[in-house]
Amino acid sequence: MQSTCIQSRPSLHRPRALASRPASTLVELLVVIGIISLLISILIPVLGAANRAAKQTKCLSNMRNMLLAAQMYAGDNKNYLIQAGMSHGGAHSHEDVAWFNTLQSYYQNKLVARCPSDDSPHWAGGTPVPPSASAYRRTSYGINEFLDKDLCPWGGPYVKITQIRQSSATIQFLEMAENGDFAGADHPHVDLWVGNVPAKASSQLEIHQHGGKTRTWQAKANYGFLDCHVETLPFSEVFTDRTRNKFDPAVAQ
Repeated sequence: MQSTCIQSRPSLHRPRALASRPASTLVELLVVIGIISLLISILIPVLGAANRAAKQTKCLSNMRNMLLAAQMYAGDNKNYLIQAGMSHGGAHSHEDVAWFNTLQSYYQNKLVARCPSDDSPHWAGGTPVPPSASAYRRTSYGINEFLDKDLCPWGGPYVKITQIRQSSATIQFLEMAENGDFAGADHPHVDLWVGNVPAKASSQLEIHQHGGKTRTWQAKANYGFLDCHVETLPFSEVFTDRTRNKFDPAVAQ
């Protein structure tokens, strides 16, 4: 009996067909792009505000350190106040006695004399402070002219810290204008603030360095007080007129 040999054929294993995935439509792509754009538009202002707040805080820290150094200076010098030395108009007349040079010895590290928000073009390496051809900006900060025995415009002179009746209401440090004649000075001239006061003050101080609209009563800047506290304040809270301000120790409150 002849046996029939059945030869099995190898089975062909075909790969399963990949599950079909619908391609993203143009509408879906546009939706994703729109969501990303929305998130970016939300995040950019938030990050910008955070960066400005960080710079403002650093500036306040700079001022606080200056106030502490000024207190130590007064303690070592029979309560005498530090003095200004740099005049406006780009003339550095007595830079050796300028307050930021006087206070250097009270710091372990070099005095931080520049506000992180200060974009003045008149720092060394930039353009000289007009009208000078060689004088540059030395500091973002200045002292209240009423606290300088030679500059006090009326009243006073206030020579010692013990003469100030309201140290918590009297400004010692402020932020100097980034441009113009006073960009190279280390003090303002409050006696010249007449007429449009915020505009006149803005030519000497950077009263909007940390918020508000420039040349207005709502402009905000940092201020350091004789009792060593620091604040960010609108200009309207530091100066109203000659009888109500935080510069003249006779009326400060």
